[in-house]
Amino acid sequence: MILSRRASLGGVQLDELHDAIVIRGIDPGVPSESVSSAARMGGWGSRMTAQHWDTLEAHVSYAINVPNTDMALRREIFDQVNTWAMKKGWLVFNTMEGRRLRVDKVILPNSGDLWDWTAEFQITFRAYNIPFWQNREADTVTGKTAASGSLELVVGGNMPTVLAAEFENKSGKEISHFEITANDSRIELNDIALGGNETLSISHGNDGILRIKAGSRNVYSKYTGDDDLYIDPGQVSISYSASRAGILTARAVGRWV
Repeated sequence: MILSRRASLGGVQLDELHDAIVIRGIDPGVPSESVSSAARMGGWGSRMTAQHWDTLEAHVSYAINVPNTDMALRREIFDQVNTWAMKKGWLVFNTMEGRRLRVDKVILPNSGDLWDWTAEFQITFRAYNIPFWQNREADTVTGKTAASGSLELVVGGNMPTVLAAEFENKSGKEISHFEITANDSRIELNDIALGGNETLSISHGNDGILRIKAGSRNVYSKYTGDDDLYIDPGQVSISYSASRAGILTARAVGRWV
């Protein structure tokens, strides 16, 4: 039975596990935030000294439309839903069109007294690494073959995110140096030995952690500059330079609160 509220995890729809599953509610949640402050001189007011987004919890509530005369089936369906939830992965709500949440931790409900056929169960899906809903598709821009240049990328969302980039060596000779700047963030790489037709990749896994590779080799130790290519939503100015010509592709996944 296809319901008005739908939740998919790892590409599997909850309401397709069994016809007796009734999704009562889906809550996308809001990120929890830690703020530190210090009192101002003069007897009133404070100033923020630090701000940090911690985790985001989304919730799915459901009921099992099976009478208490069939307790075995009620337990079977409850276990099926728990098995579905424990697979983690990407969570998608039909009310969050074009967005998804990467789930790192699942908190399962207590079955309680399954004799109560009107009971409602709530599953909590928690995101630690990236505590935001993210666009399913990245915003992307590709330049022309050149040793240096600039690009403009329009990034969706309403929260800061990170820029990923790929630079394909088209010169046929080794490239030792590459530098990329996105608004106020910069990464510079030296001695990367990027071979002809190899691609330099600046990317982020589902954990949000920066990775830098030249072909299949890890060249993370070769970079200087900022911790990452942090960017705000909206129009992003990107500039780059390399010791030889190549094609730059830049992309970013919009994040939402």
